[in-house]
Amino acid sequence: MSKTPLLIVEDDLSLAKMLGSVLSLKGYEVIQAHDGEQALAALDSHPRIQCVIQDLGLPPQPDSMEAGLETMQRILQQSPAVKIIVLTGRGKQEAAIQAIREGAFDFFEKPVSMDTLVASIERALLFFDAENSLQEEGLYAIRFNSTLDDAGLKGTKDSFEAQLVRRVLIETDYNVKMASSRLGLRRENLYYLLRKHNIELERSGENA
Repeated sequence: MSKTPLLIVEDDLSLAKMLGSVLSLKGYEVIQAHDGEQALAALDSHPRIQCVIQDLGLPPQPDSMEAGLETMQRILQQSPAVKIIVLTGRGKQEAAIQAIREGAFDFFEKPVSMDTLVASIERALLFFDAENSLQEEGLYAIRFNSTLDDAGLKGTKDSFEAQLVRRVLIETDYNVKMASSRLGLRRENLYYLLRKHNIELERSGENA
């Protein structure tokens, strides 16, 4: 039976090595990245990754949370089903709360006990499997934040609509025919939504 792959995104090489060693002993396949670009490349080359353990303080701004939050957002845009467990420095609970708002599954202050981290990983993997089962029934777990502005409920509807279309496209490997069928739309209506939300077809399914 193949090991479940995990991605660790941590620029502290000593900590990354320690986390990797312990999680390997726990039976996981550990992939490591030390900045945002490496993390996205790792997800691209290891599509079976279901859980990411990520530091918020990443290059090129390791003393702030900006690069970490941007990395997290890009990860979820690329792989919406992935569960992200955030690690933060002491006294940075505000950063952790912001990460949860942006879609993180869980967060812990460093140093975190390995038993606590492993328990969170196991929960994240259970959620991942449960959501996959729901998708087989045509149900998608979508998480998004929306602030009511001048657009009111219309803006909230548009935000949900865009995320659902992106999620289904990713799940169907950008196969327009399959995505249209899953969404219950004609192909021309799906193309209209792509234009409306500035969604680009990125993979081989573009002409399907």
